[in-house]
Amino acid sequence: SEEMDAETFIGYLSAAIPLAPVSYRLLVCLAIEQAAGLEGDSANAGARTGALERERIASHLGWLAQLGRQLGFAWLTQRAATLQLQVREANRDSLAALEPALRTLGTRLERTPLLKSRLKGIGLLPTESSDLRGPVARAADEGGDAWARLRQRLAEISASLGLIKSGGEPALPVLRDVGDVSGTGEATVDTPRGEARLSLKLERGHVKSYKLDTACSQHIGLVPKLVEGQELGDALLAVGSLDLSPWEVTS
Repeated sequence: SEEMDAETFIGYLSAAIPLAPVSYRLLVCLAIEQAAGLEGDSANAGARTGALERERIASHLGWLAQLGRQLGFAWLTQRAATLQLQVREANRDSLAALEPALRTLGTRLERTPLLKSRLKGIGLLPTESSDLRGPVARAADEGGDAWARLRQRLAEISASLGLIKSGGEPALPVLRDVGDVSGTGEATVDTPRGEARLSLKLERGHVKSYKLDTACSQHIGLVPKLVEGQELGDALLAVGSLDLSPWEVTS
């Protein structure tokens, strides 16, 4: 692949993953800064964390809206989609103001008996499933089915709100000046769908080559086991509960 200067590469990779552009922007910044020998960016760490956690909340709300569509819960689709739009560009104060609405949504979902009975036991992962990441991995200890993954994402929305409250004002990650440096760097970011890892080679400030490993590339392999012998509706819910992004399935 042809080499790109650092800024072009950041734009390229974050545009290539439209469901989590902030996560991948941060991932590239971290890998390039490491290749350039720069220490951790303590000055902007709070802002970077804020932007990452805000994206996590918005992403989980997008997943909830999709779940609402799959289940025919129009109220859920509408509520989650509206909140997702409000969260996406919100500053710290606006996010704090949205917290009661987000908590109310979570409480309502956990108390919807029909929802629990529809998701319990669906998409149960085999215990020997390897290299699980993100919410799918964290829910594996809590029962490992679609209901556990729903509850895990709700818990993460709460946790992300807490991190934003105690951190800096969310701001898009901006690459620090690396000049014409050469080197190799790698970074890992816990994106909304799980850990993504990037390693790259920098030559005179240009990205010469890179290797990206995403959570969805690992999770796509779970699909055959999850849908085997299932009725269509259950199979769709099972696959949906993994929150696969087609853009993040890298070969």
